[in-house]
Amino acid sequence: MDIGAYSDSIADTELRDAVADVAALLSLHGNVIRDLDARKSRWRRGRRSPRPDIVVSVPGHRPQWTRRPGAEVTLPVGVTRRGRTLAVRLTASPGFGSELLRLAVIIDADQSGSASSRTDSSAT
Repeated sequence: MDIGAYSDSIADTELRDAVADVAALLSLHGNVIRDLDARKSRWRRGRRSPRPDIVVSVPGHRPQWTRRPGAEVTLPVGVTRRGRTLAVRLTASPGFGSELLRLAVIIDADQSGSASSRTDSSAT
């Protein structure tokens, strides 16, 4: 399974950081994450862009080629300084739905754990 993160071209730093945080979390679980924007300057015309099996991105900010039939999961992963919900989208190529759900469970468990640890620390 090949996973890519699409974040460098997102202008909003909080959204970009949210994608980077999710990519870092998934890499801690043994996944290799490719930065889909890192090689953009080296892409040559006529050469196909990398197409990973699963893309981590922000809703509305993902490569055009991921907008095809396949599995998608959008997960809230935080709140901005202004109180807006930050969400990260996982988009899977057809046939990678089960892997997508496995990754979504990892992210959801981390977010639940983070929320409970913040509650515990604020109670003391």
